[in-house]
This record gives sequence, C-alpha cells and structure tokens, in this order.
Amino acid sequence: MDTSPKNVREHIARSKFFLQRKDLLKSLKSLGLALELLGSGQIFGRERIEIDILMEEAVRLVMEQEALKAVFPAGLAHKKGKERELSATINRVANALELVLGKAKKEDRRKMLAELDELVLAGQAELDRKQPMEARKHFRRAVELCGDEPGLYADIGNRFLQAGLLAEALEYLQKNIEAAPGDQRAYPPLVQCYDSLGETEKGEEVMRAALRRFGPSETMNLRLAKGALERRNWAEALANAQEVLKQNPTNQEGLRLAADASQRIYGDPEAYQRENPQAGVKAQEIKLDF
Repeated sequence: MDTSPKNVREHIARSKFFLQRKDLLKSLKSLGLALELLGSGQIFGRERIEIDILMEEAVRLVMEQEALKAVFPAGLAHKKGKERELSATINRVANALELVLGKAKKEDRRKMLAELDELVLAGQAELDRKQPMEARKHFRRAVELCGDEPGLYADIGNRFLQAGLLAEALEYLQKNIEAAPGDQRAYPPLVQCYDSLGETEKGEEVMRAALRRFGPSETMNLRLAKGALERRNWAEALANAQEVLKQNPTNQEGLRLAADASQRIYGDPEAYQRENPQAGVKAQEIKLDF
C-alpha cells in the first residue's frame, strides 16, 4: 500500500473532484482511503502540515452535504492521530450509501423495463392492426427510453420484418449491428431482410461478417455454399460445404454440395475427402484434329 505524501494528496484531490461531480459515494470512498493511508504512513514535517490542511478541507466539504448532515448533525472533523477511526466511520457511511443507491438503481431499472415492455407491446399491437405509423411512434419512444438495452434494435427490427415492413426492419437491424457488433441476434434476420428485398449479395456479405466474428455456422455456411455454387465459384462452394460437414457430417445438403463442387474442381465427387484431393485426378487426354 503506497502511503507516500503524493498518493495521499491524489486521493484527497479525487474526493474533491467527485464531490464537484455530485458523486458523493465515490467522494467518500476516496476520502476514506486517503485517511487510511495517512493513518498508516509516516508523514512528518512540512508535508504533514500541508496534508492535514488539505484533509481538514476535504472532510469539511463532505460534511456539508445534506445527506450527511442528517446522519451526523454535529458533523465530523479530521483530528491528527485519529485518521483510522475517521476512515472507519466514513467507510461505513459509504457502504450504507452504496447499498441504498444499489436498491434505488434496481428499482429505477425495474420501472424502466416495465415501461419499455409496454411500449414494445403497444407497437406490436399497432403492427397487428396494420397501423405502421402508430407502431413507429411506440418503437421510437422505446429506443429513446432504452436505446442502449441489449438486443432492443434487433427485437424491433424482427417485428418489422415479420410485418413485412422491410425498410424499417433493415434500419433497426443495421443499427443493432452498429451498436453491438458482438450481438448475434441481428445477423440472421438481416440476411432474411436482404433476401426478401432481392439483395442476395448484401445478405451474403452479412453472413461472411457473422462468420468472421462468431466462427462457422452450419446454416450460414450452407447458404454460402449454395450461393457460390450458383455463381460457379467452385472453390468457395467447396470450402463452405466442408465447414458444414465439420459441424454436421451427416448434413445431406452439405454432402451434395461438396460432391458437386469436388466434381467441378477435381473431376471426382469424392476427391475432397482425400488428404490430397489432387492425387487421384487423371490428366485429361487432349485430341487434336487436323
């Protein structure tokens, strides 16, 4: 534990800073630590006098807070040699305050989530009634209230997608990926959205992005294998089909695609199963007619 004068001063400064930011809990914690360090150290002479002056001011500022006046009507003061006792008192107050704030925070979140549920359900009800304009209002309010709630954009995007409102679905699903690229929920419906819009290439780009971030997916690799085969990109088709078979060796569609691509590349539908697929490939005879 660093009991140097410099470290004690820094914790006193943090206590004042947090107090200016109206964060009483962090201010108390910094002040309690500064008192503990001061009581544990061996600071003498001029440095001790300067730190005592700073400490007295910090304690006075904290005690001026209304929340603490109710607890300590007579106030608390810094006394030389009594730092440990004062630190223990302030730490007890900080722990009690943290408990109260934690309960209040949980209650606030409970109320917020209840309001969010009401807004989302109201938006869904308007979608069910074929009233997209009214639905947008409820969903917009939900985002304003809890825009940082994980998966909210994906949930709303999915609801628009199921209602056939593809432009709105696209907007919300893309926002979910922008806000939380590590959240997998938006990728599959975004692919479905692009498919419904006839933008297959964009859908495949989304799948590739998902595979780069999350690793192989039987469903997505299978889709990419089919698309590559249709574009006559045999190598990409085979690579994706093999990824499918790594995850599920009995996937019949994956087996078929791998065999088709292997036939195109090696002239043998089973060549891809060999360690060296090229080993069994026969050179084709070239006939020249004169």
